[in-house]
Amino acid sequence: MEHLKKYFKKNPVIAALRDIEEFKKALWSDSIALFVLSGSIIELAKMMNMAQDYDKLIFLHIDLINGIAADKEGVKFLAENGLCDGIVTTRSNLIREAQNRNLMAVQRLFLLDSAALKSGENMIKNNDPDAIEILPGIAAPYFIEHVSNIHNCPVIAGGLIREKKEINKLVQKGVMAISSSDHHLWNYSLN
Repeated sequence: MEHLKKYFKKNPVIAALRDIEEFKKALWSDSIALFVLSGSIIELAKMMNMAQDYDKLIFLHIDLINGIAADKEGVKFLAENGLCDGIVTTRSNLIREAQNRNLMAVQRLFLLDSAALKSGENMIKNNDPDAIEILPGIAAPYFIEHVSNIHNCPVIAGGLIREKKEINKLVQKGVMAISSSDHHLWNYSLN
């Protein structure tokens, strides 16, 4: 996702979507990337075609899509059928598999304690994801300060971000992008 940084400089918000109505609304937003957090294998081809029509990138949270196994064969199926531009996953073993199949890979990490911080550092060292999404998003600056600068992995902040001023603060602290299900934030542009 290093090459995507230039797009996030203008609008750093990734639309996080839980249903098809949110997906349709996000197509009209300024968000360049869409994180699909639920749904079914049956909808994916249609969604991908629509996203391409609107110049959007689709990242599927492979752990949460019905009908797709969160394993290497699931990644292979998505890649071979052109059903996404990348994946989001908590499963670090899928990162390289996705990258080997020309999909971008975002490692999702719940930063709950110092053990999770160490785990996140190891994930970056061992798997080299295209980006790491830190949840809750308000913990992303702590992660950047203690881990990611060492490894130069772009950081996405997800969850508990509700105001535009919070986006500004996170970006100032080194966050590349923010994922949000709040459609009021999807059209936010940095000054």
